[in-house]
Amino acid sequence: MTYYPDLSPYSYDESSREMLNVGWLSPEHDYTRGVVDERVVEALKILCAAYENQMRGIHHCEFCDADRPFVFGGTTGDTKVLLGSAEIRVEGADGTCYAAPDLVLHYITGHHYCPPEEFCQAAVRAAGLGTVSELTLAE
Repeated sequence: MTYYPDLSPYSYDESSREMLNVGWLSPEHDYTRGVVDERVVEALKILCAAYENQMRGIHHCEFCDADRPFVFGGTTGDTKVLLGSAEIRVEGADGTCYAAPDLVLHYITGHHYCPPEEFCQAAVRAAGLGTVSELTLAE
């Protein structure tokens, strides 16, 4: 997968929206590690089932041997969602749009990735889980 620094302008695929990158990780680059509030994880499980920009290929995690990570997500939590071939796109309260590979959920739960606070807020809001403050704690 292509690496993009967090909050850099999105350019992975064509889009009519201006967006910022989040979670486009690579083992060759450091990333922020920390504890992410469970509400963010739950929001991303919902959003992974409502993915955008589905690709034909599959990207495997470059940090571990996970063949094809999956989660049970969606609004009822019972939809099996295979990760590694789509994006999550969310809009913050200020109108900023963020684009993340759906593997962002695996990076958080499996590799302690701590996304930017504004993305976490936008994900919780987009999933309909309300608004909360201080969702992440970077190390």
